[in-house]
Amino acid sequence: MRQLQKIRQYQRLYQHYGSDPKPTTIAEVAETALCSERHARTLLRQLTQSGWLSWSAQPGRGHRAILHCLATTSELSAPLMHACLEKGDYQSALQLADGDPASLHHIITPFLGGKWLKHQPTLRIPWYRPLTSLYPALQRRRAEQHIICAVHAGLTRYTPGQPHPVPDLAHHWETHDNNRRWRFYLRSGAHWHNGQAISDEDILAGVQQLLADPARNAGLKHVHQVSLAAPWCLDITLHAPDAMLAHRLAHHVCRLPHPQQPEIGAGPFAIARHHSHYLRLERQPWYFAAHPLLHAIEFWRTSAGAQKPAWITVGKGKSAQKAASSTSGGFAWLMVNTALAQPLADWLRQEIVFMSQRNFAQRDDLQTRTEVLPGLQTPLLPTAPDVPLPPTLSLVCYHTPELRELADTLHAALKKRHCTLTVAWKDRDEWHTPGALEQADLVLGDYLAGELPGFALAEWFTDEPAWATALGDARWHEEKQQLMGLCESEERLNTQIVPFFRRLLESGACTPLFHYRYRINTMENVQDIVLTAGGWLDFTRAWLPPAMPQERTTSAS
Repeated sequence: MRQLQKIRQYQRLYQHYGSDPKPTTIAEVAETALCSERHARTLLRQLTQSGWLSWSAQPGRGHRAILHCLATTSELSAPLMHACLEKGDYQSALQLADGDPASLHHIITPFLGGKWLKHQPTLRIPWYRPLTSLYPALQRRRAEQHIICAVHAGLTRYTPGQPHPVPDLAHHWETHDNNRRWRFYLRSGAHWHNGQAISDEDILAGVQQLLADPARNAGLKHVHQVSLAAPWCLDITLHAPDAMLAHRLAHHVCRLPHPQQPEIGAGPFAIARHHSHYLRLERQPWYFAAHPLLHAIEFWRTSAGAQKPAWITVGKGKSAQKAASSTSGGFAWLMVNTALAQPLADWLRQEIVFMSQRNFAQRDDLQTRTEVLPGLQTPLLPTAPDVPLPPTLSLVCYHTPELRELADTLHAALKKRHCTLTVAWKDRDEWHTPGALEQADLVLGDYLAGELPGFALAEWFTDEPAWATALGDARWHEEKQQLMGLCESEERLNTQIVPFFRRLLESGACTPLFHYRYRINTMENVQDIVLTAGGWLDFTRAWLPPAMPQERTTSAS
């Protein structure tokens, strides 16, 4: 876009010379504008004709001319930013904002929410941070987990409101040998996002990669062998009976990207563009199941800060639809290193629970009364007597605003008692690196719930490395073996999962602190907002009503 290039060059001149008249030379202008001296003369003529600057050349060799920038960069770039955003060209608008999303915030707001762009329904979501890798892995954050499930297909998948997985790349399955052998009948005729047909060998290779990846295979250690028993017929043989294998394979870490091109998936949406400030997903024309009604989902980063929003807001408007909301089955939690003396551990649990309730009791987006599972309330802690504190304690804390606030409160309280708290902040990726939590006296983290509450909690117990800190490696391994034994049948797991976790909570191995309340605020034109267990809207169900004639004219411009 020539106009964009012209403004970018003017921005360089304005940044160098400012708004006051300055003496300069053609050579200096060319160096500042990153162009040749010949082009600098043409550029100065064009900018002068546009009224953006004045250029007063002095006769005679070696005399310096006077350059005067007459317009601010925001005055020139704002209209072009507006035009770029109308066309959905977020990258050009961001260039005009010098790569700073905060500079776009006041301009970008009217373009958020559900919009018809070139006669296609598009949902634009403002976001507060860059979206990281969309390759399935255990440590992905909540937004990335949801997008992974939209981009990549698996053998099975969950749909909101249904407690059991439904077929995906497998059109159905059956079990044999007391749930030790599972046979998945694969869907033929499916395609990857690049149009390439998905073969049964592709699916086999994808499952083998899953089983070999330590960042994805924590819940599948009992798989003995995977093979093609016949064309389009995948057998998975287990060391131990597991009635929940179809549930495990519906997890986001078990999605199956293209075995050679991992950014390519087979889910309902394909990645069209993915940059640090912008993500665009487009409806996949090759998708084998019911097609979504939206053509595209766009995430626009609108703030340079890392502050997590209390609620997800999809667009802005004068008349907002009633928000869709839910309380997460997941929760923030505290674990204490099993090596700490019991009186000290009990006192620390008591103090941190009091701090959490005091800090967050009035928050609309948090709920401090925790229910881990239906019928399983967090047990009341016995009163812990005061104890002498060691000179130092260490805390590993997952990096969320709420847990940071809690950690800061704890740091200040311990400092008054002459105990220095050393805090190590970890994001989701760092959390699962080997040894990241081993030496911590205290661990503050959060658990993201799944569609089936009891089984999701069991998966978390298997995957979460902090349990090794709270229980010790040997006991954690024993408890995981016991939990796997409960999965011999779904009925047994449903009956025994509450007593299993009640015992752990009453022992103090884990102390739940608060639940998150999820809410989606949307403009009135976004319809069928259905929340997943993770608090996101189901992208495959949302739709926009037909565009009014004025809106169609604007979107097509």
